[in-house]
Amino acid sequence: MLAPIHNRMPMILAPKDYEQWLDPEQQVADGVKPLLRPYPSDLMTVYSISLRVNNPKNDDSRCLEPWR
Repeated sequence: MLAPIHNRMPMILAPKDYEQWLDPEQQVADGVKPLLRPYPSDLMTVYSISLRVNNPKNDDSRCLEPWR
């Protein structure tokens, strides 16, 4: 799904995995390796957004609005 946009997949975690990923006691990579998997395409939506997102001055929700 993301290949036409970029050659790398961002790390996307399911909410149920947040605690494991952020656990400060987790010091061994093997503890989080199972989380390093492609996020299911059927749970994602792809849409164009404005180039506003490229400017750090535009720090608001309008950066996420679909581009018309």
